[in-house]
Amino acid sequence: MCQSSPCCGLRLSFKGYDDKMALLIKNVMSCIASFNIEEHQALFEMLKEKTICDYRNRRFQQAYLHAITSNNLVQEKPFWSNDERLHELETLQPHEVQACLGEFLSSLLIESMIVGNMTAEEAREMMNAALAPLSVAKLAPENVPSLKTTKVQEGVTVLHEQLNPDPEALDSSISVYVQVGPRSVVQDVTLELLCQILDKDLYGVLRTQEQLGYVVAGVATHKWQVGGVRFIIQGVMDPEYLEGRLENFLHLFEGKLASLEAEDFAEHVQSLITKKSEKDRNVDRHCERLMTELCSHTYVWNRKELEVKALSEITLQNLVDFFGRHISVKSPTRRRICSHVVGRTALDVLKEAGVEPSVKPESAQIMLVFPPGSVPFPLPPAEGEAAEPPALPQPSVTTVAEYKKISEDYYVQK
Repeated sequence: MCQSSPCCGLRLSFKGYDDKMALLIKNVMSCIASFNIEEHQALFEMLKEKTICDYRNRRFQQAYLHAITSNNLVQEKPFWSNDERLHELETLQPHEVQACLGEFLSSLLIESMIVGNMTAEEAREMMNAALAPLSVAKLAPENVPSLKTTKVQEGVTVLHEQLNPDPEALDSSISVYVQVGPRSVVQDVTLELLCQILDKDLYGVLRTQEQLGYVVAGVATHKWQVGGVRFIIQGVMDPEYLEGRLENFLHLFEGKLASLEAEDFAEHVQSLITKKSEKDRNVDRHCERLMTELCSHTYVWNRKELEVKALSEITLQNLVDFFGRHISVKSPTRRRICSHVVGRTALDVLKEAGVEPSVKPESAQIMLVFPPGSVPFPLPPAEGEAAEPPALPQPSVTTVAEYKKISEDYYVQK
């Protein structure tokens, strides 16, 4: 599977000498086409147990990984949780795998990227010969994968809260995904440049100065061709407190960004241009980069060159305007998916204070939707000022499934 693009199916990678490649692929395809699981019962049981063990152990992952998975739960359509996958694995039988293979091979959409010392015609001939054992039939249009990702409405914040799946884990975590919109070259480099400037300051303030936790990061994302920024903090403090400190940082950073010296801005731009101008380290990296374009159906083969050009034309004001429109705490159009994972330390603090935790086991199925005008995590008052209550309206409460059902979508692989 390609992690940076929405592939759905079986991903195979081959590398070697060109004159032997066709034979290698053909032999592998022959093995797949003639595979009989009854001949590999012992291997099936071993791999099944290994995979089950892997899924069971995922509850013991770091808290920030659970928070990212929570983001994905809200974003991805379709999405299957680790528990859902584990449930199916535990009852999986060999004949079901064999039936799945037969259904899979009955009609296929095959996409391939070939990088090597051969002409386009030679590449076509090689693939035709290599795929001959599959007896490929064209995939019906209605069966072509059509993946979707949730489109958050302008001004809306959605909040998903859950207890840490590992009840003994001390840490809590937040993953705050700020959604921008469908990818473009200009948007991609704007997000990357912004996060390059922001991330060091974010770490310095929230990790070093405020000591909120060991994991503090802000990274640009373009998951399934939808751009955004993901902020991650993991520590022992309550997620709502972590959210408040993140909001405070973004509020202060907006002023710092606007006052950034021209020389510092130019240095950041040049650093990113240098990075993108580097040649692919090897043929594997070159092929993977192009395969991502193919799987995503974007086909921007010269993306690196276009990004360098876009970077050379970007201005600090462009960046300030972008931040103000999409990420600023004052923006009326900011769109967020906030995921909170509550660890044992935060629960113990509430228990000692005699406060009943608002996050319970059933919270994992619930979604809080804060409409435009809400302030879920208000900024701390300025020195000498009294704290103001959060702005209305209050959030609506729904289930994760219902929210995803009624929300609009961005479509992937059109």
